Amino acid sequence: MSKTNNDQIKLQFYGVRGSFPSGPDNAELEEKIFWLLKDASQYSLKNDDSIRKYIQSLPPLRKNFVGGNTSCIYLNVNNHHIILDAGSGMRHLGQYLMRREFGKGRGKAHIFISHTHWDHIMGFPSFLPAFRSGNEIIIYGVHSGLEQRFGTQQEDEFFPVSLSAMGANIDFVQMRKEETINLGEIKITNTMLNHPGGSFAYRLEYRGKIVVYATDSEYKNLDDEQLQRYIQFFRDADALIFDAQFTIEESLEKENWGHSTAIQGVNMASQAGVKNLYFFHHDPSYSDKKLRGILDNAIIYQKQKNAAGNLNIDLAREGFEIIL
Repeated sequence: MSKTNNDQIKLQFYGVRGSFPSGPDNAELEEKIFWLLKDASQYSLKNDDSIRKYIQSLPPLRKNFVGGNTSCIYLNVNNHHIILDAGSGMRHLGQYLMRREFGKGRGKAHIFISHTHWDHIMGFPSFLPAFRSGNEIIIYGVHSGLEQRFGTQQEDEFFPVSLSAMGANIDFVQMRKEETINLGEIKITNTMLNHPGGSFAYRLEYRGKIVVYATDSEYKNLDDEQLQRYIQFFRDADALIFDAQFTIEESLEKENWGHSTAIQGVNMASQAGVKNLYFFHHDPSYSDKKLRGILDNAIIYQKQKNAAGNLNIDLAREGFEIIL
């Protein structure tokens, strides 16, 4: 039986950085231009069509930037609009949604917040669907005082439009630890991660497909019971979005900062039988070249240690779309 659109999970990254939004500097742009011109010199690019075909043939990490916006992921699941975190990437997501039913005040969005550090909520004040009367915005989180936290960043000392002045109907849902919420056939469960102030991962299950979002966590000094709790939460995920902000060296220097490494992601994903692992929450100071190096080292590690079998490993990058 062929898969219909209603059976699929469509996932798209709108923000992939951690801590602060950051863009490429001029040196990084010049390096990318240099490589493209050098590579293009091997081809006969005589007209616009040949140039476009050449660009389309390039690997994504060569022709695009990884992206500088902070955490925001969009999932369309059987016409349910589900958003994971409200970082600065949410502004672009809002523009996209306004071209759909949200532009007519007929949209309904479910936003799940891992935690309320600023890089994970800073995009909400610029989320256009929240300004359109008739839209329904439901914000879920495990932290207490969620509405107050969102409202504080929009007090007039910090932002010109208050939360109460936004035109949409905005509701907050206080979740319990380990609680499961059902949106039709979609099952969404949370678990607590190890991060200053607390952060929560989300596991989304729909018609045999599983997406796990686990950002902002440190996995050090775990006993077997603690490790297995995470492994079971990640178990059989078709896509695991994993905080890999630090290199191994930085994880030793920045203990208790609440972030992890790509190598830890490979190890845990392999034990959990994950199919696709996406490194996420990139350090704002990392260039695309450094991020490519982290990815390459993780792939080499996987092959050398036979650590992950058929696990596919990639970088989360803005605009990257996954169909499950």
